[in-house]
Amino acid sequence: LIPKIGVNMLLREIQFPCVENPPSCFLTFSDVWTHLSCNPSDGSTFMSKNRLGWEKWEIIVQDHNTGHSLIKHKASSRLLSADSDGNIYTQEAKDGTVADSSALWIIQENIVRSVAHSNLNLGAINTRGDLTPKVSPDNKNHAIVEYITGELCFFSSPDHDRRMSCGPMGKMSMSPNWKGWEVFRIIDVGDGSRHVRITSWTHDTKVLCHADQGRVFTSNNEFGMQSKWVIERPYGDSKGVAVKSAHFGSYLSYNGESFVMEDSIDKCSLWDISSAHQQKYYLSSVCHDKRIGYDNSKDNIYCSGKRNEWEAWQINSEGDGLVSFKSCVAGGKYLICTNGGKLKASHELNREALWQLEYSPNGGIFIISRNHDWHLSCNGQGLETSLNKGIGQTWILEPIMPSTISKDQKSMYKKIGIATVALSVAMPYAIMGIISSMGFTAGGISAGAGMMSAEAIASGGGVAAGGTVAVLQSIGASGLGAAGFAGAMGAGGVIGASGGRLATAVMGKSEEQKNEGTSSSSNTNMAYCNWRHWE
Repeated sequence: LIPKIGVNMLLREIQFPCVENPPSCFLTFSDVWTHLSCNPSDGSTFMSKNRLGWEKWEIIVQDHNTGHSLIKHKASSRLLSADSDGNIYTQEAKDGTVADSSALWIIQENIVRSVAHSNLNLGAINTRGDLTPKVSPDNKNHAIVEYITGELCFFSSPDHDRRMSCGPMGKMSMSPNWKGWEVFRIIDVGDGSRHVRITSWTHDTKVLCHADQGRVFTSNNEFGMQSKWVIERPYGDSKGVAVKSAHFGSYLSYNGESFVMEDSIDKCSLWDISSAHQQKYYLSSVCHDKRIGYDNSKDNIYCSGKRNEWEAWQINSEGDGLVSFKSCVAGGKYLICTNGGKLKASHELNREALWQLEYSPNGGIFIISRNHDWHLSCNGQGLETSLNKGIGQTWILEPIMPSTISKDQKSMYKKIGIATVALSVAMPYAIMGIISSMGFTAGGISAGAGMMSAEAIASGGGVAAGGTVAVLQSIGASGLGAAGFAGAMGAGGVIGASGGRLATAVMGKSEEQKNEGTSSSSNTNMAYCNWRHWE
């Protein structure tokens, strides 16, 4: 509790989820277990048994009211389209938009429907023994959206103070570390159920599975019932959530030696889910390769081209659409702005430590002192404050992900003579963090404000347009008020839950749970890292 500004402690426990964006998927024909693929050289579409780069697609929502979306081929950036006869083809993207409805689709419970063809399904017809993708009214041979991105989290056992880990060889274990091997991806199955899949972030083909004998293991690209889970919070228990088998109804547990499946919930089957970036960010200038830092030896706020611990900040929600920035260096002081616009660091979380985030048309956000209306500004040489709203006052929030390395990467780097110890730097994963706090007003964050792409981070810093980004979304402007949590899935947007489901609330029980009256609460549209606020 912080009496001076009246912030409720529960509100300060709200975590900003780390969500991959835009959502990626395979378009899978489950009856024959093939995937829609595209040749990047000529844009032709075909059916494939592979699950590689040519088979990956991204979903970019164009209109949240109608649900109209673009489906972009990840390898070529071409847009999936249907001609007047219902034949499937791809066309070049024109600044992320199209002139007609040929490339617009609606996704409902993981079924893809063409807007241009009165919502007929994306399907396939049998042509001389081969399946050809085509818009069709047939409900049998239709494509389903198989999501492969989601919310990135740690799964910690409160009873053992250890985290689930998928080590360098892809084997499951428990670890005291908070590194990339301990980060897992929660993926909404997308079929309208509460089912999720849990995959390793580092080894993205490794899927958490269980067998009927109670054995827990990882399998490559396993998408059967043994890989489906339900994450729920037992009522009256605040220590964690339960991870339940969707098929057998048993619970994932750790007994101190190994993973087991138990028929009932006890302390060994409770898991604390937390965000993968641990609420840590770099504050980067859009027009200069500079970050805000704090030197505790000189008690000085400065601007630097580096990305070290001194440039890392923890961001907390403080209510009413406001946030605070706390330095990650030892002693952790808050960034404050005085009446005269001077930037300082203070141990005290007072009104001078509160900041408002607003959308900037320059591809980022404005960071504004709530008490004095000064804007953080970078002139290329140093850090200052200003009353202007320009590109010099525009910032991007870079989520700080833990370092990691996969088995294949380890082998590759050994071949070229790089020591494993040198791989503690962040790998160029397309990872996003998001901030979607409570109570933002219409003048606060809206879709379009950016966070720096992981590609730019890993390559040394330029903030290039067109990279993978995550943004801030105005809750107030979305009509959700102080009780809501919203994400915007799409071009430059975010998703606030896993897979393709749009988050609509951080707190409160879902309508499904209210109607069922079950003995546990289960997330259907909320961030998993905010399980403490499920009802």
